[in-house]
This record gives sequence, C-alpha cells and structure tokens, in this order.
Amino acid sequence: MRKITACLLIAIVLLSLSTSAFAWSPVDQHDYSSEANSGVRHEVCTTLDGTSVGTYYTGDYTFDTLSTLSGDALLQSLRTLMKSTHTYQTSYSECRDYSVITDCEKADGETINLLYTSYVVTMAEYINNATDGGGWNREHVWPKSLGGFNTSGAGADLHHIRPTDKSVNGQRGNEKYGIPTNGHQVQGTVTVENAVGGLSDNQYFEPLDNTKGDVARICLYVWARYGGELSKCSSITNVFQSIDILLEWHEMDPVDTWEMGRNEVVYAIQGNRNVFIDYPELAWLVFDREIPADIATPSGSTCTHQNTMVICDLPATCNKEGHTGDTVCTDCGKLIAADSIIPATGEHKFSDWISNETLRCRTCMVCNYEEVEQLSPVPSTGNSNSGTDTGAKSDSAVWVTVGIVAAAAIAAGGVVILIKKRK
Repeated sequence: MRKITACLLIAIVLLSLSTSAFAWSPVDQHDYSSEANSGVRHEVCTTLDGTSVGTYYTGDYTFDTLSTLSGDALLQSLRTLMKSTHTYQTSYSECRDYSVITDCEKADGETINLLYTSYVVTMAEYINNATDGGGWNREHVWPKSLGGFNTSGAGADLHHIRPTDKSVNGQRGNEKYGIPTNGHQVQGTVTVENAVGGLSDNQYFEPLDNTKGDVARICLYVWARYGGELSKCSSITNVFQSIDILLEWHEMDPVDTWEMGRNEVVYAIQGNRNVFIDYPELAWLVFDREIPADIATPSGSTCTHQNTMVICDLPATCNKEGHTGDTVCTDCGKLIAADSIIPATGEHKFSDWISNETLRCRTCMVCNYEEVEQLSPVPSTGNSNSGTDTGAKSDSAVWVTVGIVAAAAIAAGGVVILIKKRK
C-alpha cells in the first residue's frame, strides 16, 4: 500500500512538471474537422490530438503493436488495415468534386491548394478541367503508366489524387521522382503564370522541398495499399529513383497540419487512412531501416529516451522482496522498463561482532536485524566465599545488562537471541 501511495505521489509530481518536459503534453493542438480540411499548409504537425487516430488504430493495429513489426510483416499488416477499412470507392469525377473539401485550407471551402506549386486558387479559378482552357488536372501522383491503373481503383483514390496546375502536370509527365541531372524548371502557364513546380530532366522529376514529403507519403500509401493487387505498384522503385531518396524526402518535409486535416476528411469519405501521415516513422521500419533520431512526427514517438528516471523502486531485504521500479523517459513520458520484483536475499549480512565483558552483538547491514549473545563469565579467583559473592553479583549484573541491550534491540526492530552458556 505504501508503495502504491508513493507511486501516485510521484506521478502527480511528474504531471506537474512544465509542458516542455513531456512530448505528450498538449502542445500545438489542432481540432480537425471531418467536413473540410481545417489544417494549415506548412504548419508542422506535432501531435495526434484532435484527430480520429484513436478510433482507427485498434486491436492488432495499435501503434505499439505495429512498431514491433518490420519489413514484409509490417507491410502486410498495413496493407490489410488500409484495404479492409477502405469501405467506399470514389469515382474519378468525385475526386474532382471532393477537392473543394479535401484540398482547401482552414475549412474555408473556397480555396484550393495545388500540388507541386503550392499555389492557392479561388473557387472561380478552380475550373473543371474538362472545360476548354481549364487550368488544373486531377494528378495521379503515382503516374498511371508506372502503376498499371487508369481512372478507377488506385486511379481514383482520394489519398492518391491531388489537384495540380495543368501545365506543371503536363511537363512532369510520367517521370519517376528523383534527382535530375542538369534539370530545368517546371513552370505553370495557365492557372498562374511562371509558378515553379519543381525540376525535370525528362527522366526524373524533383518537386519543391515543401512538397517532397507529400509526394513520398502518397507513393508510400499507393505501394502499401495496392502493391498486393497491382504488380507495377509492388515495388516503390517503379516510381522513385531509390528508397534512400524516398526516405530522405519523407524526413526533410514533415507532415503538416494540412496533410493531417486532409487525412481526416478522406477518412470520413473512404473509411481508411494514410498510415504514413499518422505514423511517418513506420516508413523506415517497413524497409528494415533504423528510424532517424529526433525526426518530427505527429506521434512524437521517435524520442531517443536519453533522459530517464526510476520511480517507485524499493530495495529487497533479507526477508522481504523489493522492486526495481519503473524506468520512464523524462522527455516524452514513455515507460522504458516496467517494474520487476527483487527476491528477498534470504541471508543476513552481518557486521562484525561488538563485545563487552558479558555480551556481544552484531547487526545485519541490510535489514538492521540484531543478534545478541551472552558471553561466558570470566572465572573468578580468590576464596570460595568471595568467589560465591562475586559470582552472584556478576550474574545479576549480566542479566541487568542483557535486559538493557535486549530492550534497545527490540526498540530498533531486531530480534534478540540469548544464549547463556553453562560453566
């Protein structure tokens, strides 16, 4: 009971520490809407508060469970999750119509963020691309020719389809994502003249730095969601120059609140989420790579746990078990090592004997248990009368001393063993 009380007191102290000490404190909280994208472009998402993550990742798909997997085992688990929860298949035309709520900003339903250029157009500028002179496209971020799909299934998945400037999209074509050699600027000419969308050398297309993470996470989604169905989607290098570049872009352009807001809206429509937006760190695990230290993630789960403390520890005694205590990270609050029992030692560790003329005692250095022994009286010298008198006095004095020492030992919590030796 005392241990439980102590732990509760310590927990209260920990919770009273400043919010900067723990990553799980409610910082940068954003209340997301499922009706329209309420996020803000390029505002880094540092918390999962305000999202629907808690209702989506349950059972065998909690982050704690998923993060114990890696490689193909993790890929298959993510694929099963995103496929089984994909309950509504959008059409290609719906991808156009839904853009007003998936790709707006601050839930205004009036402006649309265009991929690659990050240019924001008004509803008046957001013209149906089927109309002559239309300035935007429904972009297949994983090009159709590199994915083996058209305008249904993967080709009409809201997580995958993004509105773009028509001219930028046309110049990008079906190039893989990568680092161009002597690339030229890809510029818009219709929606907004001379708006730059990236670099191209007609082999590789490199988006702007503030869009690279978006592209990486969308391609990761298509690979994980459709790789088991479409052979061309079964290898991420069918669309990316290399896994290293994919992960580099994924890290350098972290998830923003706009991406998270879009994830919320698409989840409300389709029923599934892009797990690489919610938990970017899974991208390294799925490729059997080590998660980089100190990357920005919505979950904040990439803390390196360099600063820890032990709470509720209790040493074992000779006849009573102890506890190692819980080891927790003082930066993020995560439990690093759970408490375990320390068995009782079973044997006392005594100090050296301390003696006087009649008694000797020693104390266990672990539990303070005391042993007291009576020493044999020293043989008397002289005549029998004086010897008898001396013996009687000595015996009386011994028992008085024994009583005093015994009382002291008992008061200290020890046990007294009296051994009177015969002459």
